[in-house]
Amino acid sequence: MLKIETRFLLEQRLGWIKAGDEIIPKNKLKKFIPANAVIIDAGAHIGADSVELARMFPSATVNSFEPVPEIYSFVTHNTRKCRNIRCFDIALSNESGNTKMYVSSGGSDASSSLQKPADHLVDHADVRFEKEILVQTLSLDDWAKANRINKVDFLWLDMQGHELEVLKASTQILPTVKAIHSEVSLKKTYENAPLYRDYRKWLEEKGFRVEIEAIPEGSDMGNVLFVKNAH
Repeated sequence: MLKIETRFLLEQRLGWIKAGDEIIPKNKLKKFIPANAVIIDAGAHIGADSVELARMFPSATVNSFEPVPEIYSFVTHNTRKCRNIRCFDIALSNESGNTKMYVSSGGSDASSSLQKPADHLVDHADVRFEKEILVQTLSLDDWAKANRINKVDFLWLDMQGHELEVLKASTQILPTVKAIHSEVSLKKTYENAPLYRDYRKWLEEKGFRVEIEAIPEGSDMGNVLFVKNAH
């Protein structure tokens, strides 16, 4: 695993991104979100994307969500020097409460999900899901209300198939969002996870368009940047 500082240098400053990779350079976001943006990083893992976003937008506030306790400790450590990052050890979801999370290990500790793994078990056989934990969940609307936030400019979603559930429940905040970077699934990687075509259709109906697709050929998953259409 690359250190965060090295990854930031290679991806954002030097632009060393492999062709066909699933990475969308964060400098592409400057065209669509304000310098003082309110940003959500849901599924923050060790905080690499949060740190990159905080550095790319030093006047922004990055809200970093990671519910797996062992991973959350890395988030707080890795983001400790970034004053514009706030960390939350909860999972955004479609409702507030407590929910089972399937924790990944083996080949990846970044595949944990509130959705039960399905094709992921076959396509990534080196990744195991041997542990289940109970995590606190909040809807995005409830979190925003509790923190007196009335708008979110940008969503960075890496939630292993749970992204659409969060968005459907965000009736107050979603209309304020200008752009969404989201992981998408080409296969039923997790139970009840929407396929990309259905996810895209739903967002298009909400006024978003696809700006950049980063889906490697033959891959089961990738990333897409959705941008709110101008009125």
